Amino acid sequence: MIKADIQFNRVIFDSETKKEFVPETRLKPESIKKCLLFASEMAYGLGYHKSQSFGGTEYNRLPNEIFINTFQGKLAELAIYNELSALGIRPDKAPEFDIWGKGKWEDCDFTLNNGKIRASVKSTKWFGNLLLLEKDKYNEKGEFLETFESDSFAYDFTFLVRISGVKNPKPESYLEENNIDVEVTGYLTHAKFLEVIKEKQIIPKGIILGTPLIVDNYYIFAKDLIDIKYLRI
Repeated sequence: MIKADIQFNRVIFDSETKKEFVPETRLKPESIKKCLLFASEMAYGLGYHKSQSFGGTEYNRLPNEIFINTFQGKLAELAIYNELSALGIRPDKAPEFDIWGKGKWEDCDFTLNNGKIRASVKSTKWFGNLLLLEKDKYNEKGEFLETFESDSFAYDFTFLVRISGVKNPKPESYLEENNIDVEVTGYLTHAKFLEVIKEKQIIPKGIILGTPLIVDNYYIFAKDLIDIKYLRI
């Protein structure tokens, strides 16, 4: 696996670590609109997304940031659902668009094989080259700790989706015309994640990736992820 080159508080990227953005995944306009309305309601309406998303009480997200994060995240879920379905791998259910209030959230993005397999979907901007997983949200066994229920569990797969065109916090800006492009970048297996933990592949809090990281993160380069077409269930 590629190791991060950290110099002067920044991760250095070069031709060996950068992955070309190839947006081959297509989402229908009506699907994009559905994600847009969901994100708008969760950020500005009756829904609830935790403002303290990173590192407990250290950082509070504003509604416009919640909107962009939610919109991008829901687009990513839909992209993975479509790609899995195209491969003949049918998730147990389609992405949720229910508007939930405070005190309720999903434990994982997808389950397969009647709940026997759990999958998480992460998204980033089109130029992102890292899959980041907040260190404090996982134990040494690679089990996810921040769940609605008290029990921890391991994700069998973590998918990364890169997206361009999501940057305006005003929902109406996407209604007339959007230039959203989506790439299903690849996936990380639980076994590979355990290697990441063992090798202590961590980018510390404060390192600048566009903006300073707010918490310590496990990382794996996008180039090291497995192409979704090789996924076997």
